Amino acid sequence: MSQEEVRVTLDDLTPQQVQMLDKIWSLDTSEQLNDFRATLPIFRRQEMDTLIEMIIMEIEGQRAEEDVSLAQKMLRDIGYSC
Repeated sequence: MSQEEVRVTLDDLTPQQVQMLDKIWSLDTSEQLNDFRATLPIFRRQEMDTLIEMIIMEIEGQRAEEDVSLAQKMLRDIGYSC
């Protein structure tokens, strides 16, 4: 999965969470991300950490689905029905 193909969908976010995600996506480096995080009050830092974890989980879930689909295709190709 290349970076251009990654589409992340998170549901039921507050407007503030959407705004924070927009800011996160606008940053180019982990240093910028850490600098931004350092400016936030503790509860916003925790919210930011949770949002980033949700993004990671969504991406990992997509990769897992792709891996399962590939494995199923490979098994079908060798004649095993799944």
